[in-house]
Amino acid sequence: MSVKLVLALASLVPAVLGGGIVSDPSVFASKSFDYIVVGGGTAGLAVAARLSENSKNVVGVIEAGQHLPNDPLIFTPALFGAAQSQPQYDWMFETVPQPGLGGKVVEQPRGKILGGSSALNYMAFDRGSKAEYDAWTKFGGSDWSWSGLLPYFKKAELVHGAVVTTPWNDPKTVDTSVEGTSGPVQISYNDWYSDITKPYLNTVKSLGIQPSTTPENGDATGVYNCKMSVDRTTGRRSYAANTYHTIASARSNYFVLLGAEATKIVTTGSSLKRDDAAVTDSATTTDDASTDDAATADSAARPSGVTATGVTFKVGSKTYTAKVKKEVVVSAGSLKTPQLLELSGIGNKSILKKYGITPLVDLPGVGENLQDHVFVPNSFALKPGYTTFDILANNPTYAAQQNATYYKNGTGIYAATHSAFAFFDLQTFLDGNTVTGLVKTAVSEAASASLSTLSQNGLAIQLDAIKNSDLGQVEIIMYPGHFSPSAAVPGTSYISILMALQRPWSRGSVHIGSSNATAAPIIDPQYFNNDFDLQVMVKACQFARKIAQTAPLKDAVASFQDPPSSATSDADFTAYVKAAVEPVYHPAGTAALGARADGGVVDSRLKVYGTNNIRVADASVIPLEPASHLQSLVYAIGEKAAAYIIADNS
Repeated sequence: MSVKLVLALASLVPAVLGGGIVSDPSVFASKSFDYIVVGGGTAGLAVAARLSENSKNVVGVIEAGQHLPNDPLIFTPALFGAAQSQPQYDWMFETVPQPGLGGKVVEQPRGKILGGSSALNYMAFDRGSKAEYDAWTKFGGSDWSWSGLLPYFKKAELVHGAVVTTPWNDPKTVDTSVEGTSGPVQISYNDWYSDITKPYLNTVKSLGIQPSTTPENGDATGVYNCKMSVDRTTGRRSYAANTYHTIASARSNYFVLLGAEATKIVTTGSSLKRDDAAVTDSATTTDDASTDDAATADSAARPSGVTATGVTFKVGSKTYTAKVKKEVVVSAGSLKTPQLLELSGIGNKSILKKYGITPLVDLPGVGENLQDHVFVPNSFALKPGYTTFDILANNPTYAAQQNATYYKNGTGIYAATHSAFAFFDLQTFLDGNTVTGLVKTAVSEAASASLSTLSQNGLAIQLDAIKNSDLGQVEIIMYPGHFSPSAAVPGTSYISILMALQRPWSRGSVHIGSSNATAAPIIDPQYFNNDFDLQVMVKACQFARKIAQTAPLKDAVASFQDPPSSATSDADFTAYVKAAVEPVYHPAGTAALGARADGGVVDSRLKVYGTNNIRVADASVIPLEPASHLQSLVYAIGEKAAAYIIADNS
């Protein structure tokens, strides 16, 4: 009912698209661009906006979704997740059946909207720990260390002054020297907190998870009040479309085409010899896949490197090509970027030939090294007297009052979201023998997997982190409300303790399944392929129950909901984990930063190997996923990519 009220009030606000948007695809295609950015999402709009700051640069953005700045399912913080699994916002991707989950098919929400997944995510704005990024120097050199990334974290954000946060330590302890003060994305703390927060905090502290008062400075182990991408002056989500795009839309050199799906990067040249590039006689292609094939095959004998000259895209049933003079930046996200590269002849030549695509650059790392955080919810019914997000469903009068407050001044429960996050190591909740056994499982099963050197190097770093640091292996996302597989009991308030795996040992892939450019990619995360991941999640959910059974939180809990109280054995918890596990929607690593010989796809300046002017700027370049939500990092990647492009073309 609360969602309906917000929708009704929002319908009174006129929809204004703003400037910079080209409505006619033929007009867009007729322009001569210096830069084309494929994907108007989190990193893509950051790149495009920065490049357009120079009035001499003509910048085009190709975006498959629409611009929906006045949609309450997007801008209302408390309605996070409501736009998922709806085709007007979401690509509606799903995995192939996952053997580690008993054949379960898992949804993979990705933003199909201007702003990309920054319009759909849950607004968390954290960074991870310094040591995690310093480990990236093994893949990308010193430029990708914590100190190399920090200026770009800061450049993307404008952190609002903290309000008094009763359940938490004094906000004056925050180290503002590492926070941005002039970036586009508005960052803030909540100004509403559930009264279940304090007993929860005191409980986890008693169990060894201590507060981290300055996670922004690279020490993110512990429990803390996470900042959110919410503009406190309006109470609305702050995301790439209403920040970077809005700023750039006033410029006459910035153009965005909506409802257009990129199908191929048009190129000349090749990095392969003719024999390597040849497609078998039995292979067939669609019209999109064969565009410019004659030219590329003719030049395949000259391994001079691939040069992008444009991007082909579809609007409805019609195909267009926009020309580019300097660079193409692929920012389509970890699931779409490898697909576009493969459709353009860049990837594992065996996969390309299978689908009749002429290989131009043999890069076996494209689409490999897929990593994702996963979580399992654990929900507990509370005794009467606690105010959680459940009140919006349980008390229609209160929900209506809060709707009115939200639309009047941008405050109240609708302007809030969950923010109590904790990152901690295995030793916090497991004994030494158990950790040793888990490590043996991880290493043994990884040794039998067919992994690139890049992925193996990542796992070696993960192994060292378990043994020699307190970096987060598990995250707790405390949601003050019902977040669970089974239905809520009307009139009941809940606390949900979401246990999230931060360093999975399983590695998956995403590849084309045909030469049809608009078909969904084949997504195979290989969830729980390494039994370490499953065992850690089982132990983590047992720890969640321990939290609920420990005072002072114990005194607030009335009963167990999911898993139910009847679940007591390891087998019970294992069955529950497999049934309830979901991704945190952080797919990464599928066009990874790293040495080409190791399985890397982009070099230290994010240029695709074997190409002269194609770069990738999105989460797919992440070589090893940090213990963190990815939004802030992806903005930083976009900012850093823009800086490289500007420097290399000056």
